[in-house]
Amino acid sequence: MVEYKLLKQRKYYSISGCYTSYGILAFKGEKLIRTVADISANKTAVENLIEKFNKYELDPCHLSQAIEDYLYDQRTD
Repeated sequence: MVEYKLLKQRKYYSISGCYTSYGILAFKGEKLIRTVADISANKTAVENLIEKFNKYELDPCHLSQAIEDYLYDQRTD
């Protein structure tokens, strides 16, 4: 079974400076199998995604597409 966890990083962007970015780590047991960094600066939004992915046992092969769908939905709301 895969478990998704929060990734927190400090990033630097030349226009706006330093910011905190959140991403997703995918673990199979103790082994890290996927990392998707810099999804959003909104911690709650990424935590909600992680909660859904864990609840519905998202297969890691669909992780990138699920994140793309989330980001697309955010732009069209």
